[in-house]
Amino acid sequence: MTLGRKIRNRREELRMTQPELAETARLSQSSISQIEKGVFIPRDSTIVVLALALKMPPEELLGTETNQITKKEKKAS
Repeated sequence: MTLGRKIRNRREELRMTQPELAETARLSQSSISQIEKGVFIPRDSTIVVLALALKMPPEELLGTETNQITKKEKKAS
């Protein structure tokens, strides 16, 4: 799943609109739209701000490979 899709899914889980997320993260609504569509890839610092606004750890938002490997290893145990 793409970063933009994760952001959109989480935003919708929290029942937030793009303008609400933009205000909370202090970004423009158009930036949120472009990120969700995958047109724009945000900097690391912006990802952290978005994760905080979405009430989730940045690592979960990024879905790093090491986290995915660890989950697979736990299932195999």
